[in-house]
Amino acid sequence: MFCTRLEKPGICPVCGMDMERFVDTGARMPLDEATRRSMSLATEAIETRPLAKEITTLGNFEPDETRQKVVAAWVDGRIEKLYADFTGIPVEKGWHLFDLYSPALYAAQKELIVARAAAEREGLSETGRREAERLLENSREKLRLLGLSEEQVAYIETLEKPNLTLTIPSPDAGVVTQKYAHVGMYVKQGQPVFRVTDLSRLWLIVEVHERDLGFIALGQKVDVKVNAYPGRTFQGDVGFIDPSLEMTTRTVRVRVEVPNQENLLKPGMYGEATIFAELGRDAELAKPELQGDHACPMHPLQRSSNPTATCEVCGMRMVKHEHDHGSKPRKLWAIPREAVMSTGKRQIIYVEWWVRETDHPAHPADEDPQYEMLHEPEYQGFAIELGPLAAEYHIMEDGTRHKLREYYPLIGGLPTGIRMPDGEIGWRIVTHGQFLIDSQMELTGKPSLLRPEAGEAVDPHAGHGG
Repeated sequence: MFCTRLEKPGICPVCGMDMERFVDTGARMPLDEATRRSMSLATEAIETRPLAKEITTLGNFEPDETRQKVVAAWVDGRIEKLYADFTGIPVEKGWHLFDLYSPALYAAQKELIVARAAAEREGLSETGRREAERLLENSREKLRLLGLSEEQVAYIETLEKPNLTLTIPSPDAGVVTQKYAHVGMYVKQGQPVFRVTDLSRLWLIVEVHERDLGFIALGQKVDVKVNAYPGRTFQGDVGFIDPSLEMTTRTVRVRVEVPNQENLLKPGMYGEATIFAELGRDAELAKPELQGDHACPMHPLQRSSNPTATCEVCGMRMVKHEHDHGSKPRKLWAIPREAVMSTGKRQIIYVEWWVRETDHPAHPADEDPQYEMLHEPEYQGFAIELGPLAAEYHIMEDGTRHKLREYYPLIGGLPTGIRMPDGEIGWRIVTHGQFLIDSQMELTGKPSLLRPEAGEAVDPHAGHGG
């Protein structure tokens, strides 16, 4: 068990086993099958795997600011009737919201009806008819400028006399999230009456720590969970990263856009967001693949492959996007999390060798090193450079991810190029029992986690009294 050293054969004073002759094997330590079994050693081959760093944070759902519309009074008037008479009522585009009495609207209706009758009068000269048509179109345009739709203007033209009130419709589908008016209330031009919000997509506003900002990018996939629906996962995308950092919390606000077609999610709910940062070259963030290489300067998620395309939101011409320089997702050499021993600043893993370089090449002219199989494995520690803790995931049919196992991406530190004739790597990683190996390495004066340089063997009884 390598408990201690004695100058002559005998019984180990620590464990009672027969002492064996110690043979220095350099930085490696051989272990026979019985010792390996007593340590419950477990090893596995190193492999390349697709890895993603998982960033989990909390936030609140808010209405999508781009899907809110205020219904305001286009003219002075009095509210005669409210159809949307309470906050929270669902509406569709074109549904009636309220009836408005307005002297200005009444006069404009009357003007249109008179102009229509004049244009239809028989016996007009060509000049008189053109003038009547001009006045008719001016009357239509006046009502359009007062906020009436084409359908409403066409309906008024069919009337014999103007209506005392006009019905104001909803400009879009959604929910009445604010109601400012009451029946009988007088409103001024431009005064808000309702706010209609489309809740079919919500914003989840989360806080991301400063240390994780290098792994956040527009378009990343996000899994969202809420307490109201345990076991269910909603999906979203990173839509915006705040340009400023909150000094007190050292966090940045990130907006996750979450579809809500079933209206299960409500503004004000808490949400747990898991952002998946796929890793690329050197374990750095792999930029999400977005459709098209041209983007709107104001709305970067509006993309197109057409260099002459314009943004559907603001109409700006799209430009060549210059920020997609990140590497693509790739498989990385992956070290299981449980295999890593760390002091906080230094990480090592133990490798199980089944080969050793021979002193004599197979052929005198052969300059390449030759390797021979060992009868018993030897173990050696390696200080390694690791990337961020990540994981391998299985993507389900619904797009959600199931974590398989956590790994560290390997950046450097392990031996490379040593392969057996059949192509297999001649070493394996110790995933269980490495702490016992490390203690034996330290006791025998070999490089270990706390003693990176080899030295004298450690006396396990050093410092004991008596």
